[in-house]
Amino acid sequence: MPAPYVEYRPWRPPWWMIAVNGAGVAGIVLGLLVSAFYPRGALSGYEYHLWKWQADTLLGTAFSLVGIGPDPGETAGDEALTAYFRLTSQIRAASEPAEPDLGLIETLENERATYENDVERTIEQRIDEAVAAAGLRRALPLFTSVRLTWPPVNFELTSPPRLLVRSPRDRIERKGDTLLKSDLSLRDIQHIEERTDSENVASLVISIGGLAAYPAIVRDDRAYGSILETAAHEWVHHYLAFYPLGRQWGKGGDAETLNETTADLAGREIAKLVNAKYPVEFADGEDGRAPARPASDVDFNKEMRELRVQVDALLAEGQVEEAEATMEAKRVFLNEHGITIRKINQAYFAFYGTYADSPQSSSPVGPKVNRVWELTGDVGRFLAVMRDVTTVADLDVALAVLERESGE
Repeated sequence: MPAPYVEYRPWRPPWWMIAVNGAGVAGIVLGLLVSAFYPRGALSGYEYHLWKWQADTLLGTAFSLVGIGPDPGETAGDEALTAYFRLTSQIRAASEPAEPDLGLIETLENERATYENDVERTIEQRIDEAVAAAGLRRALPLFTSVRLTWPPVNFELTSPPRLLVRSPRDRIERKGDTLLKSDLSLRDIQHIEERTDSENVASLVISIGGLAAYPAIVRDDRAYGSILETAAHEWVHHYLAFYPLGRQWGKGGDAETLNETTADLAGREIAKLVNAKYPVEFADGEDGRAPARPASDVDFNKEMRELRVQVDALLAEGQVEEAEATMEAKRVFLNEHGITIRKINQAYFAFYGTYADSPQSSSPVGPKVNRVWELTGDVGRFLAVMRDVTTVADLDVALAVLERESGE
């Protein structure tokens, strides 16, 4: 069978792209210098360094941004998507047994890798079109007639780093996260948590679906719908970084909840725009999902909401040990009913509670952000409101204005 036609674009880099890549090189050099002289801590052998990611992907990012690389087109793009996610489903099925066939998995992964670049480019282009349709492209400084998606949609399918989350034991609050290597064994994870836990700190090593580095890191072993939403979610973080809301990231508390909840909602809506314009048909069981498991007879969301209320109340009364015992009892209960969770503690709720629309959250931010969406009803208008919000008080003011404008 002849190889599909691949179009390569001529290299005509604009001045601003050269400047961006020059800044990237300078940043990597700085990262190398910092790494050389930075003191080594207890987790130094396990830590993941973003500057290494930037260095490894710099050349590919530069080529992608200036238009060098394969352009699969709609038909070949759909073919790459169906092949990639069919193989992902096969890999996940092959990984299920207690003693998986590692040779088979390696063969499937190698075949899947041949489609990876086309899948990335196809999804990037379709998200870019959705962003443009939402009116989110920006004019270049000094060249206001030129509008583009900024930052350009750019992600890599790979294994994301893990995240070490810390929380005080007497309350639920994210207090300093550390990126860790992705290939940690369970023994490594337990060792890290044991060294991090203390009389006042609870910790948890978590697997994440994506990371808003640049290019964004998106987990490669998930279903098409999940990967599309994650790629859109991470682009929203990139977009917000140029506005007040995004600049609050890393300050903890409501700022992170506002960021994540906004990116979650906008990412889902951008993915819907992509699916509406480019519906992709997958055969049953070939969209990247793992084999179906028997449904649990308990309502996970209900159980988690109730547990969060109980834990918040116990911690507010200073009953730390009782709260921890309650979380462990619920974990055992869920595991007995087919929902496997390795550990539920304060750090678990601190991380998942950052997403205000999740059952692990007790934040009032979620319903308010959802109300902003209801009153705007459009990704562009929604982000135009949320990007300038930095506190819950700002959110309340924005909501009041929208309510008045709607006449409700």
